[in-house]
Amino acid sequence: MRYKPLAFVMCSFLFLGASPGWPQLKKIRLSAPTLAITEVPFKIAKAKGFYREEGLDVEVILIRGAVGVTALIGGSVDYTTASGAIIAGAIRGIGLKLVLLISAKPAFDFVSGAQIRSFNQLKGKAVGISSRGGSVDLLTRLMLERNGLNPDKDVALLVIGRAEELIIALKTGRIAAAILSPPRNLLLYREGLNNLGYAGDYMPTHPTGGIGVTDEKLKRNPAEVAAFVRGTLKGLRYYRQNRSESIQMITKELELNDSSLAAQMFDWHGTQLAENGSADQAWMKGAIEFTKKSLGVSKEIPAEQVFDFTFIEKALR
Repeated sequence: MRYKPLAFVMCSFLFLGASPGWPQLKKIRLSAPTLAITEVPFKIAKAKGFYREEGLDVEVILIRGAVGVTALIGGSVDYTTASGAIIAGAIRGIGLKLVLLISAKPAFDFVSGAQIRSFNQLKGKAVGISSRGGSVDLLTRLMLERNGLNPDKDVALLVIGRAEELIIALKTGRIAAAILSPPRNLLLYREGLNNLGYAGDYMPTHPTGGIGVTDEKLKRNPAEVAAFVRGTLKGLRYYRQNRSESIQMITKELELNDSSLAAQMFDWHGTQLAENGSADQAWMKGAIEFTKKSLGVSKEIPAEQVFDFTFIEKALR
């Protein structure tokens, strides 16, 4: 009789080990062109366990915008935050969709060296971009054109790489200007560099950050996409509603030593965030038309070829 309690305990451990209450988390990889404020809601969703609640273990990997889309198509990553490159790829006919937005406006300033105080002074000089075909490339071209410069003739567009590499190129004089997002632009202004313009004044209907996915993934594994969207929406909601903790996360993830700078960034970002992670038809049309012009595409592109916000609608219900 004395062996029965031991046998019962051993059987109990075996039962618990096989219990469906201890599921194996599914590993997914999310590529980001750079670690900016638009990636913080993803970090919060991971830190607060919102992805774990959805059965996911999310890893964020830094890959340049257009290269990140190539990795997405090739299956090296599952999702990407390179929203501008996703829209461009979808318009070209590649099977891609943007299923969630972080910011509904571009989070960039056109930053120039200390000696450059106007767009006219950029003529004949080098301007840095992160990659060809990404949102940085498209917005840089738009802002140059709106200020009377031909981006293919009047300046030399140089592919430099991530934001950190663009900053080094700016400081060393390799390039005369580049568009950058907070906190990098704000820190550079403290060092005497100049702001030639805010990208949102030129293109108010363009995303910064979000979730891009292949059509194949949408068809093959919609449950995973839905889980990732739900977890991200939880992170985005928490980010909005918990200012103090979000500022701490911004300070940590962006490696800032100045909490006042992080607070400034959070308050500014609140005015850029997309409502519930999606946008209306007018916004989608504006984003498509801008990208079509940049790509030289004239044919009509329906919104459903580029965007799929049905996962958000289901999650909100």
